[in-house]
Order: sequence, then C-alpha cells, then structure tokens
Amino acid sequence: MVEINSIDSFIQTVLPELSTKGPDLAIFAVSIVIYGILIYQFYRFAAKRDVFGFDIEKYKKERTSFFSKLFNAVLGVFKYGVIFPFFVFIWFAGFSVLLFFMAAETMGVSDILMISVAFVGAIRIACYYSEDLAKDMAKLIPLALLGVAIVDVSFFKTARVYERIDSIPLFITEIATFFTFIVVLEWVLRILLSVKFMFFGINKREIVKEELREKIDEIVDGK
Repeated sequence: MVEINSIDSFIQTVLPELSTKGPDLAIFAVSIVIYGILIYQFYRFAAKRDVFGFDIEKYKKERTSFFSKLFNAVLGVFKYGVIFPFFVFIWFAGFSVLLFFMAAETMGVSDILMISVAFVGAIRIACYYSEDLAKDMAKLIPLALLGVAIVDVSFFKTARVYERIDSIPLFITEIATFFTFIVVLEWVLRILLSVKFMFFGINKREIVKEELREKIDEIVDGK
C-alpha cells in the first residue's frame, strides 16, 4: 500500500512538472543539436586543405604531358580564382557573425572583421600543416559561443549584433582587402604545395593518407 501511494505521489508530482518543462527542455536540446551539426559541417569545411578534392593523379610524375599540365593549370585558376572566393565569403561571414555575438561592446566592427579574417587565414595556413590542427582551431570560436550561451544567455544583446551588421557597408573597402588577402594567401599555399610535389613527388604515405581521408569523409557524410 505504501509503494502504491509512493508511485501515485510520484506520478502526480512529476507528470505535471514534465508537461510544463518538457517542451522547453526538448526545444533547448534540439536547438543545441542543430547548432552542433551546423558547426560540425562548417568547421570541417573551413579546415579542409583541398576544398575541391585531392587529385592524386595530377601530382604523379608520370603525368608530364604539356596538355595535361595546361588543363590542370587552367582548371586550378578557375577553381581558386572564381569559386574559392565564395568559400572565403562563407567562412569570413560565419566567423564574423559569431564574433559579433561574442565580442565586447567596446570592440569596434573593424577590429572584429580583422580578427575574423586573421582567424580564417590562420585556419587555412594550419590545414596545410595538419587538418586535425585546423579543425581544432576552426571549432574554437563556435564552441566557445555555445558554452557562453548555455551558462549566460543574458550576455548576448541582439540589438548590438544588428547594429554591427547594419554598419558593415561602411567597411566595404576593408572587407574587399581582407578577401583579397585570404585568396592571395591560398594561392601562395597552393603554389608552395605544388612546388613541393613537383620537386619531391608525392610519396605512398601521402597517397594512402588522402585516399583514407576521402573514404572517412564519405562514410561520415553518409555518401
């Protein structure tokens, strides 16, 4: 009888509380998961060295025909001169918005944009050394923002964020300079990588590593 009363009391106490707070908890949990998924895809994309995929055949020594080299050169110019700037825009805009939320009220928009482009540049340099390092760097700001949001929601002031976004047209010249910097930086890194493979070739370890990375990415992306 005591057990029945205890269960009865538990149900009467917990169920009303669950029906009241359950929806809010569910929304909170799902929001964190959605944010986590978006950040996961974003930082993996930003930290990927070969954003267009890695063509191993292009770097093999036996492919020395003039037309093959010319085609690869033209294709590379198109990819990194036309398409790549759109990727830069995504990375730069993403980190800038995150910093708009996190940056102190006294920090100016120009400083935030400069920090954002420096962060993107650091990630792009790091990914040519180690993609794992680049990934750890790329997820630093997004996860820090999530941590702050969880423990202190009042820290964020949407009015301040909107004000910063509205003032962006005033910094078009600076933004164009930052864009150019990242694109030129990527070109320099790609040229150095090509020179490395041209003089030293691509060893079997590099081939296996790239093939394994592509397979892992396919599995993770569910392809």
